[in-house]
Amino acid sequence: MTGVLVAVSLCFATAAHADSALIGTVSNAETNEPVPDVVVVATTPSMQGEQAVVADAQGRFSIPELPPGVYTLHFYKEAFKPFSRTDILLRPDRTVRVTVALAPNPYEDPTILACGGPAVDVSSSSTGMNVDQDFTQHLALNRPMDKRGAARTFEGLVELAPGARSEAYGVSINGASPFENAYLVDGLSTTDPLLGVNALPLSVEFLQEVSLVTGGAMAEHGRATGGTIQAQTRTGTNEFHGSVFGNWVPGFLGGTPTPASGPTWTITGQNTLSLQGDVGATLGGPILKDRLWFFAGVAPAFTRVEHMRALNARGPGPDGALVSTPIPGTSHFFRAEERSLQAMGKLTYLIDNHRHAMSLSVITTPFRSGAEDSLTVDPLTGGVREFINASPTSLLHRQLDGNFTTAAFKYSGWFMDHQLLVNANLGWSRQTASSTPYPTGLSSAMYPTRSPVTAYEPSVPDVAGDCGADVAEQLERCPVQYYEVGGEDLMSLDRVDRYQANAQATWMTQRLGRHMVKAGLNAEFLSYEQTRSRYWNGEEYDSNQTARYGRDTLGGFVQDTWTFAHRFAVNAGVRYDAQRLRTFENPRTFALGQQFSPRVGLVVDPLSNGRMRLFAHYAKYRGQMPLALLNGVFPSSSDDEPVDPGLVPPSSSELAAGAEYEFLPGTWVLATYTHRALDAVVENLDSGDDLSPSFLGNPGLGIASDFQKAERTYDAVTVALNQLFYSQGWRVHASYTWSRLHGNHAGSFRPVAGWSEPTLRSDIHFASQQTNRTGPLPNDRTHTVRVFGAKEFKLTPGLSASLGLSYRGQSGTPINYLGGHPRAGMGETFVLPRGSTGERTPWVHSIDPRLGVSYRVTRSKEVSLNLEAFNLFNFQEVTHVNEHYTYSNVLPLETKVEAGQLTPDRVRTVDGRPLGATNPEFKKPIQYQAPRQVRVGLRYTF
Repeated sequence: MTGVLVAVSLCFATAAHADSALIGTVSNAETNEPVPDVVVVATTPSMQGEQAVVADAQGRFSIPELPPGVYTLHFYKEAFKPFSRTDILLRPDRTVRVTVALAPNPYEDPTILACGGPAVDVSSSSTGMNVDQDFTQHLALNRPMDKRGAARTFEGLVELAPGARSEAYGVSINGASPFENAYLVDGLSTTDPLLGVNALPLSVEFLQEVSLVTGGAMAEHGRATGGTIQAQTRTGTNEFHGSVFGNWVPGFLGGTPTPASGPTWTITGQNTLSLQGDVGATLGGPILKDRLWFFAGVAPAFTRVEHMRALNARGPGPDGALVSTPIPGTSHFFRAEERSLQAMGKLTYLIDNHRHAMSLSVITTPFRSGAEDSLTVDPLTGGVREFINASPTSLLHRQLDGNFTTAAFKYSGWFMDHQLLVNANLGWSRQTASSTPYPTGLSSAMYPTRSPVTAYEPSVPDVAGDCGADVAEQLERCPVQYYEVGGEDLMSLDRVDRYQANAQATWMTQRLGRHMVKAGLNAEFLSYEQTRSRYWNGEEYDSNQTARYGRDTLGGFVQDTWTFAHRFAVNAGVRYDAQRLRTFENPRTFALGQQFSPRVGLVVDPLSNGRMRLFAHYAKYRGQMPLALLNGVFPSSSDDEPVDPGLVPPSSSELAAGAEYEFLPGTWVLATYTHRALDAVVENLDSGDDLSPSFLGNPGLGIASDFQKAERTYDAVTVALNQLFYSQGWRVHASYTWSRLHGNHAGSFRPVAGWSEPTLRSDIHFASQQTNRTGPLPNDRTHTVRVFGAKEFKLTPGLSASLGLSYRGQSGTPINYLGGHPRAGMGETFVLPRGSTGERTPWVHSIDPRLGVSYRVTRSKEVSLNLEAFNLFNFQEVTHVNEHYTYSNVLPLETKVEAGQLTPDRVRTVDGRPLGATNPEFKKPIQYQAPRQVRVGLRYTF
């Protein structure tokens, strides 16, 4: 054994997450010989009591199953000076090696103090990041107009990690789409089973820590082909602690947004954040000291956005160039509002002399958006419709309601003299989403033909002066296209009930080295019910359409982290998951096979001092099939089987390698290479012969072998620098990533390239769509630069200030030449091979500072005021351009064409005729970077 445990005292708040370890050696500073029988004591504020071990005959010690925190190690040995090393950062699921040299003769000097410990995890071959409140409370994060920006959810913290990018629908990790991640809160899944996004947007106010695994995941992490995002909620302690807080984003401090346009310049939209904010309170403390604690929190949030729809006319400017000029008296103003509430309560009970503990928690997050004469805030993106390419007087309005409520029970217990830790979770959740329309009495209609706006809005003032005296001139100066009237008067209600349970055992043992063996089982059973009803003249149809599905998932894993020879570590494991899906209308049951997921990694500590690691890792990832794909094939009245009998789940393979080196105390550099390739996807497919129904299959495999195989390859090189000095009050994270994302499949869902309200569509549907689709994918950004820094200043004993600064910069995305497809619709034909011209949107930069001032009223009471600015310099760079080369249905041109050299006569329509005029708005900006926004926060903690 490398150490004998002599004292342990842990509270459940930390024991439940005690998966980290401190290891090392103790030597004689004069002779460099090992010093045996040294008492090593570990203490941290995050742990009640202390843990102590005795070094073995070779001077080696190991303190396993520690909770994350900032540690101090004390070393005691007769005939040697006492020694203490402080500020040792231990992150979740990490192993840190500490090498210490003791000086002989304890009588000459007092205890020797050393600051800092190695920050390198010498047993891990994974990549990722752990985010705690000590860092995030000093940075401007959770941008106001992002998804659930008012509630300041934990998704906004993920972009701190290299390899993670914030996108409209969530976070993209290592080239995967935002719909491929796994989200967990307190060990239970909160991943939306319909789309794969995060269904529980919990506020950072209720969280202790957020952990992100971007690559090299061990077998305990599964059911995702992207990354794994884990959040741990806060827990009460033996002292009463709480906070009252409020945050306000006033519109008058923000920048003026650049108007967005649609298929023509005539109609523009401008979304201005009028007001956003949240208020709330948290409280935690003991019910029975040392036994029973509670934590509770509540936080309502509110967002209001003002949308201005305006008409514009185009004509020659002073220099003869065509310019767009607003038409006076044509502006219409709309309001979009969202109200949400987050509330949680948690009880934690410690029993049997701190060896067993339980907790019970309840969380709910209801929201409502939109109303009659009001627009909606998209719950998937946090945005409001960019422009209204429709009649403002007959626009269909909706009310969106949703909620995620969950109840969870957790057990944690130690066995076998604290060598075996068992964790178990049991949870239930209900997820609801509804859309209720306010009917206009008009049938939904879209007019794709280019026409004068006066044909639909005859009340345009001074038509002749602004748009022209005749129809031809009006068509030239004020055209509209894909104009909508009325709306889809569809009422919808989705409900998902989910039951899940998991258990995990962690065993520490010494067999030819140190082993940390983990094994676990998990099960999830859910039912999904979808109801659709149509309205007519305000009356609901009697015949509702209801579809019900079920999904059962069982899984298990075993893994081992074996550390040996004081410098090597092997991570190996395998998991297996089984998925069975059921339909209740026209009943069918089918399963997804081939779900073994091996993982193996090697770590070398070449210096044998815990300050450097070289690592490599291979992993196979299996994802879950989003239930939303079932809606395209069920219910089915066909006798043909709508599911490939050999259907396999989404999967990808990864190879990661890198090096990490702490070259100065508290300063380390990381360099990584990541290769991730898509192996299989599940899609809703259509043969296009008008005879066979749609079916679920794997493109390029099985009965879908006539389709092009889905491909997506991600290669990235990242260099990151980290500096951490808790004692000096500052911390820095900086990273640069070069990456390449190439293939023909961006993800199971993508935004429709149209001009209506944002909707999602599968990436591959018809076999005839496949030509020219291979190339740089929409999320391909070659360069990404991020710098996050924070510094705390002690001004007086009671007054302190903090300054945080964030810079985010990323290169642009590919620009494509799109045309119409006769079956798939607008923008579904790649006229030229995807991204082949090399044209891209510009770089996007954002500088986000944060200034905070805190005054400590008493030892435990503090008042703080902070000011955060997002996009301080109000950069409003172009983020998307009109990629529709033509709206006509055309054939793809497979010949390489240089940028700007394509002419319409080289393109043929689907009936073989040369293409006439192209889209005059092709490559014109349609979306811009969000303008400057300022958030003011006030907090009282006690």
